[in-house]
Amino acid sequence: MDARILLVDDDPLLREVIGEFLVLNSYKVDMAEDADHALAKFQPGLYNLALIDLVLPGMNGLELMQRLLNLDSQLFCLIMTGYPTIDSAYKAMVEGASDYIIKPFQLSELLAAIKQNLET
Repeated sequence: MDARILLVDDDPLLREVIGEFLVLNSYKVDMAEDADHALAKFQPGLYNLALIDLVLPGMNGLELMQRLLNLDSQLFCLIMTGYPTIDSAYKAMVEGASDYIIKPFQLSELLAAIKQNLET
């Protein structure tokens, strides 16, 4: 699997755990702690999937997702949140998210969601 993932989460421990897990599962992973760092790393066509926390300092995850999708409409975006509501899930999907996952989640759940989105 040569898929490249942009992981955006402001929690350094969670970012490291998820990042290491994805690398162990043969993904290439770049990490960012907020939207500004994610946008600085992002290049259209470089990433297959962006894994984005909904609540970020500054620009929120949905705003970041919209910016990334404007730059690369082929990008799959998976939104993560510890604050799930029907409204946020609906809004994420309407605005272009490929999937939505609720924290805390099992790493196997996350891996299944990523594989499902990358194999479609």
